[in-house]
Amino acid sequence: MSTMLERATAAGIPIHEFDLEHDPRWGVDPHAVWDEATKIAPLFYSPVNRGYFVATDYETVKGVLRDTAVWANTPTTTIFTEREVRLNVPPLSMDAPDHTVYRRAMIPLFSPQVLTPLEPGIYDLANELVDDIFAKGSCLFTKDFSSQLPARFFLGWFGFDYGDMQRMFELAEKATFEFPTPEIRKQIEGEIEGLISGLYEYRRTNPGDDLATAMVNMRVNGEPIPEEVLVPMGTLAFIAGQETTSTQLGYIMWHLARFPKDRRRLIDDPALIPDAIEELMRVYNTGGPSGRTARASGDVDGVQIEAGDRIFIARAGADRAMAADVQLDRTPNRHTAFGLGIHRCIGSHIARIEMRIALEVWLKRVPEFSIPAGFVPTHRYGSFMQQLNSLPLEIPGLGSPHRAAA
Repeated sequence: MSTMLERATAAGIPIHEFDLEHDPRWGVDPHAVWDEATKIAPLFYSPVNRGYFVATDYETVKGVLRDTAVWANTPTTTIFTEREVRLNVPPLSMDAPDHTVYRRAMIPLFSPQVLTPLEPGIYDLANELVDDIFAKGSCLFTKDFSSQLPARFFLGWFGFDYGDMQRMFELAEKATFEFPTPEIRKQIEGEIEGLISGLYEYRRTNPGDDLATAMVNMRVNGEPIPEEVLVPMGTLAFIAGQETTSTQLGYIMWHLARFPKDRRRLIDDPALIPDAIEELMRVYNTGGPSGRTARASGDVDGVQIEAGDRIFIARAGADRAMAADVQLDRTPNRHTAFGLGIHRCIGSHIARIEMRIALEVWLKRVPEFSIPAGFVPTHRYGSFMQQLNSLPLEIPGLGSPHRAAA
């Protein structure tokens, strides 16, 4: 059997070193690296680490994500790492038909009918966080707001109305962004799974109006979900429910702090916020689980694919390549921030609610803000997504008695 490199060479696609694990540019300007990759070709081969194909334009990305006959999500691995890291996060790490039945069981838990009544609590939390920033007299947005809002909302909704929430957030961060050895990753996931398992046990005898109670009551084909599946399902929710929205919200606010005209448009017309969120997710797509392994032979852009081949799906680059300019009212907006195909993010609706409320509250109460002179942003790319490490904001009058009473 020929190698991926040999077949890439035979097909005439570029060979380009695309290294998400070691390239220091990811910490400086990841968007420039995405843009560079999209200019190489719609599909190229990276010989880095264990080697993998890279899909960089929307049509190629869409084709791979929807071709479940060739590209499998089982096993779910971090494609680009030197050492293979396997993830057990059902239903994401499942293929049909198992994926179909488990996703179908989960969909009602994330429906608008369930989530819309939660909005008043999210408004209250957003206002509380702004109050805390006013009282403190300074603002590190990523620490004080964009990480706090999703984590505190989600952990409460999930059913963790007890325990060390700060530790839970730290665990979600470690599972998302660190590149530990498989052994260390197993320790991190083991601690998370212990929290999830303990919560399930508690909710079985002390049910509440929360996600954990709903999950332990789920049925697949009329039967309770086995614990060895239910706990990893909770782990995925635990990680994604905190980190994905936090990370995306940080990039959105980074844009609005740098482009006051866009910020003013949203202040003057809050009805534009939902469309603006879609556009800013397209421009600053944080990534998400981005790889597949071939389970059968096939073809991608004229390249012969064999079982066992790996492909990295550069959704962040593909989205940016669709349009270079930022149009807050762009519609329709076919970005891939929530994925495509059968594994499209099941929590997209709650993420949109959180981001919409966050911007509504923030822009109403903090219409003027800017990035401090001399601030140099740094970023990181992890097993799930990229992130802006910190975002300090200067807010006129912050800390004054008048402002604190606002």
